[in-house]
Amino acid sequence: MPVTIVALLTINDAEPAALAEYFRITAPLMERAKARMVKRFTLHEVIVGKRPAEMAVIVEYPDRAAVDMVFKSPEYALAIPARDRAFLKYEITIGVGDDAPAVEVEAEQA
Repeated sequence: MPVTIVALLTINDAEPAALAEYFRITAPLMERAKARMVKRFTLHEVIVGKRPAEMAVIVEYPDRAAVDMVFKSPEYALAIPARDRAFLKYEITIGVGDDAPAVEVEAEQA
């Protein structure tokens, strides 16, 4: 069963070399896991609350084993120091949904 990952990220613009190092290590891991980026968003305008990050990325993995293969691998462990310099915010969450269509909320009429 596919697993959807939601990443909330803020890149540290002062560390471009660390970001390049992180992607140099993680890109082959994601390719091996057959992960694919589904969508990337710049989080622009906050309507309620505080801005959680500058960017949200949705990545789909074929299954949970593929997620673990990436994030629990020795190669990923080597990327952590670069990750910690490259990102000011780095939160990865598994998104769980169902097959039901989204429900539209009707505006109340005055």
